[in-house]
Amino acid sequence: MSNKLKIKQVDLSNLSQDNSLNKFLVVDSAGNAYYSDSPGAGSGGSGSNGTSGTSGQDGSTGTSGSDGTSGTSGATGSSGTSGSSGTSPLGFSSGTSGSDGTSGSTGTSGSDGTSGTSGQDGSTGTSGSDGTSGTSGQDGSTGTSGSDGTSGTSGQDGSTGTSGSDGTSGTSGQPGSHGTSGTSGDTFTYPTDLVVSLTGGRTFGRYESGSTIPATGKTAAEVISLAIAEPITPTVALTSGTSIAFNQTAISNVLNFSYTINSLGATVTSVSLEWRRGGAGSWTVLSTSTTTPSTYTHSLTDTSYNGAAFNYRYVVTDSVGATATATLNITPIAYSAPSISLTVAAVSSTSPETNTKREKGNINTNLSGTITRNSVNSALSSYTLQYSLNNSTWVDIGTAVSIGPGTSSITLTNHNDTALFASTTIYYRVKVIDAYQTYLSSFATGGNTTVSFLNLIFYGPSSAVPTTSSDIRALGSRIFTDGSNPFNLLTGTSYINFTAAMPATLSLSSVVDLDALNADITANYVLSTFNVVDSYGTNVSYRNYTMTNATPYGASHRHQITR
Repeated sequence: MSNKLKIKQVDLSNLSQDNSLNKFLVVDSAGNAYYSDSPGAGSGGSGSNGTSGTSGQDGSTGTSGSDGTSGTSGATGSSGTSGSSGTSPLGFSSGTSGSDGTSGSTGTSGSDGTSGTSGQDGSTGTSGSDGTSGTSGQDGSTGTSGSDGTSGTSGQDGSTGTSGSDGTSGTSGQPGSHGTSGTSGDTFTYPTDLVVSLTGGRTFGRYESGSTIPATGKTAAEVISLAIAEPITPTVALTSGTSIAFNQTAISNVLNFSYTINSLGATVTSVSLEWRRGGAGSWTVLSTSTTTPSTYTHSLTDTSYNGAAFNYRYVVTDSVGATATATLNITPIAYSAPSISLTVAAVSSTSPETNTKREKGNINTNLSGTITRNSVNSALSSYTLQYSLNNSTWVDIGTAVSIGPGTSSITLTNHNDTALFASTTIYYRVKVIDAYQTYLSSFATGGNTTVSFLNLIFYGPSSAVPTTSSDIRALGSRIFTDGSNPFNLLTGTSYINFTAAMPATLSLSSVVDLDALNADITANYVLSTFNVVDSYGTNVSYRNYTMTNATPYGASHRHQITR
């Protein structure tokens, strides 16, 4: 069955215009017209929708009003006064920070600028005319939905109003100045030394109560370090293997020195190697090298015959004030006089004579020897042989003999001064002059030898009683007058005469026969006196004691003679 569209006139006068563009105009079957959000479905097929009217153009946007001028900023408040610096304590913690300066008062805010007037809204564009609504289909079976009518074109937007210009910003107030910061406890240094004042025997580290801590210019940490770490003396050494000969003028003293720093955490701060001469005068610096170990050669040209010691000292100081000094003296070898070996020999001698103990009058002597130089830088010049009768006043034997420069011999020289024949003692020596003695206007002596001269005691058996000097001197035994007392005369078995002859200054006191039960035979020795010549030929008065037996002894006897 076909559907037919029936159109009839509908009165729309009672409807007001609806510009929402989202409602439907509905005409029911009774011919009533109204707006509806959705059309009701007729029982018949729906008529096709009428073409939508074109939308009216949007009105242009009104011009924006200009912005009001901004108010000026208030002036900045003045800065607050800076807080005072915090005092640093003894150094255990950082000093209390200075209190913050009072904040400056906030500047008065500038008044707000007057807002610009809003631009007038643009007039709304004219709405497009509504499209003609399609006629409603007859009721009946539900017809096919009509196609949507074409939307009316939108009205053009009104143009945007011009924005008002921004108000000028107020100027900012100037910032207040910052308060001065308090001194940091870490960098604070003490302006003066500190005096320890504690009770009960307590100490501040190594500092006792009443002692002064050298704190001036030091931080608290440095003061504590001084208190808890006592300076320990460095270990220092100063040595030399140099030897200086007597009168050595080319000096090259090799000095070896070293140190070890012992104070905890300390380093070397100064080193000084110094010298002076003879233990007097100021010290002169030779080296300040901190290298350890190290060597320094002290070279100079010395004056002649200068025996003064070279004084050296090595001073080391560390960074905590500990110091140590090593000293060394290098003394030139002292002058050593020449060694003199003098040989004094009798030209002739018989027992019991020796070169230095002879019979009175035996003064004939040969002199010889050697002179050895002991100071290498002092050449030998000459020697002179001398003698003395009292070991005080010396007499030259001949003239000076030139020698040198080194070790030299003494030429064999005979001394036989007849004026000395009666001497009991003659002293001999050698006078030597070398370069140093010449410098001193002096001389060295040596080789001193003493020769003593004494009379003899003659004794022994004989075939006849001695009556002359020659008979006495022919007796088989002799001793010096200072010889053994008592002495033993051996009789033998050949002779019957037994004699003991001695200078008249002596006398026999007793004779004992040791082999005849110690018989006292003193009275058997008969005294006689006469002169006996000495070695030189001088007559000397003698006491001569002789004992004569009838027959020789069958066995030798010992006559013990005491004078």
